[in-house]
Amino acid sequence: MLWGVSGPLFLLDYVTAVAVALAVALAVRELTGRRVRGEAPDTVELAYLTDRAGLACQVGMAVLHRAGVVRHGELATLAVDGPPPPRAAPLVRALHAALRRPQTWAAVLADPGVGRALRRLVARLVRDGWLLTPAQRRRVALGTLPLFLVAAVGLTRLVDSAVEGRDAGGPASVVGLLLCCLATALGGWWLCEVPETGSAARRLLRRLRRQHADLAPERRPVWRERGTDELLTAMALFGPRPLLAVDPRLGELVGIDVERTRPAPRRKLSRN
Repeated sequence: MLWGVSGPLFLLDYVTAVAVALAVALAVRELTGRRVRGEAPDTVELAYLTDRAGLACQVGMAVLHRAGVVRHGELATLAVDGPPPPRAAPLVRALHAALRRPQTWAAVLADPGVGRALRRLVARLVRDGWLLTPAQRRRVALGTLPLFLVAAVGLTRLVDSAVEGRDAGGPASVVGLLLCCLATALGGWWLCEVPETGSAARRLLRRLRRQHADLAPERRPVWRERGTDELLTAMALFGPRPLLAVDPRLGELVGIDVERTRPAPRRKLSRN
């Protein structure tokens, strides 16, 4: 017996330690960003929580489109013809200001006013707890450390057995420990990818997607028969495809990828 523990018993203890370390990592991830303050995110902010600045700007363009002030120019440019909607979000107003003269979508995204509006939007979401601060993100990343420590202990046992020529257990125990070590290290590496959103934001998005499940692309709603609020909500929660459906030319100009946003085909039940 290596380290005074038989192979099967060590493997059982190892799996238990992995379960505890995984529970710690998931608990840290779930508890970080749990508390929020202030008002709930509006549609543009929800879009940022879903897919960051690109989707937030596309939702902003959808607001201008539904207000009837967007026009297509020459050479793949966009412009506005009319005032912004009343009580529009700051990012929508920034997009409107950037489009007072014809510009391409890349130039709009690089506009200093749009950049300032996005930074203020992010600052508000961080201040209210919907987005994680750098310190919170480090805390979530450190929560995965026990998984790597457990994997290191298992690998140390395997190396010690090979170097000293001692028995770490039967072939089944050794192979099982090796696979468990690899799975633990891969799980820790996967959990090291820290989400930018807090747990409260993720819960909010899940709840709203269940609440508005009829707007999901898989349901293939007819967007031309839907109202503005439904279209904007669907974009904020499920992606930009609704804008592509109501105005394909505008969707292409604002960078919506037809193939990437295509809904998954419906599965047909086999008949016996």
